[in-house]
Amino acid sequence: MTHAAEQRGFRPRLVPSADPESEVLVLDGVEKEFTVDRRPVQALARIDLQLRRGEFVCLIGASGCGKSTILRMIAGLERPTAGEVRVGGRPVTGPGLDRSLVFQEHRLLPWASVEQNVYLALDAVPLGRAEKWRRVAEHLALVGLTDFARAYPAQLSGGMAQRAAIARGLVANPAILLLDEPLGALDSLTRSYLQDELLRIWEAEGTTTLMVTHDVEEALLLADRVVVLDPRPGRVREIVRVDLPRPRRRGDPELATLKERVLGELRHL
Repeated sequence: MTHAAEQRGFRPRLVPSADPESEVLVLDGVEKEFTVDRRPVQALARIDLQLRRGEFVCLIGASGCGKSTILRMIAGLERPTAGEVRVGGRPVTGPGLDRSLVFQEHRLLPWASVEQNVYLALDAVPLGRAEKWRRVAEHLALVGLTDFARAYPAQLSGGMAQRAAIARGLVANPAILLLDEPLGALDSLTRSYLQDELLRIWEAEGTTTLMVTHDVEEALLLADRVVVLDPRPGRVREIVRVDLPRPRRRGDPELATLKERVLGELRHL
C-alpha cells in the first residue's frame, strides 16, 4: 500500500469474525454443467464457500476453471445445475438489487455522461429523484470522479472508466459486490494505483466483496482470503487466509511467502 493511500485515510483492517451468523453469502454444494456440441461439460463440481459480512475474498485459478461462472450464479444470471446459492439466507433465483457485478470492461453507455451512467443503476430503486442524485454525487466523490460527472466515457482513461463502473456497482448499496477481473485490462501502473483505490473504497463502504483475478500478488494485497480453484471441473483446492493487517506492502516478506504458497498450488493444477 502506498504512502498516498495511507494519507487518504485508509485504516488497517483485520479478517472479520468467524461468527456464522454474519455469513451473507453461501454456496452450498454448487455444481454447474453446460451443453457443448450436444454433450454435457461439467464446469463446477461441488463448490462450498461462505463469505462473512464485510469480507473481501478473491477467486484465483486457471482459465476455464469456472471463476466467472461462480460470479454469474451469485448475480442470478446463471442457475446452478445442483446445489444452492444463498444471499442473506435466501436462495438466489435471479438478479437482485442486493448484488452488483462489475466486469473487466467498464460497459458504460457511450451516449450517457458518467453521472447518468451511475444514475441508471438506481432505476429500479424506490427512492425519490433528489435522493438518487445525492447518492450519485456521493459515489462519484467516493471514486474521485466529481470533476468528471458530466464527461462521457470516451473522454475517460481506462482507470477512470473502471472507477465509474465501481461507483455504478455500489450506488444502490448492494449487500455483495462482485468483481470480474475489473483491473485486468489496465497497464501495470494504473492497476497498482487502482488496487489501492479499490481497498480505500471497500474500507469506506464495508461492502462484502468477491473478486476474480489472475494476479496472485493482487489477490494477496486485497483479500482476507484467497480461494484457489482446480481446473475444470472447478473445485475449491485450497483457501489461503491472509492474516496480515492492512495496509499491506508489496515487498513484505510474509506476503512473498504466501505468494509462493499460492503459486505452488497453481503450478500443480
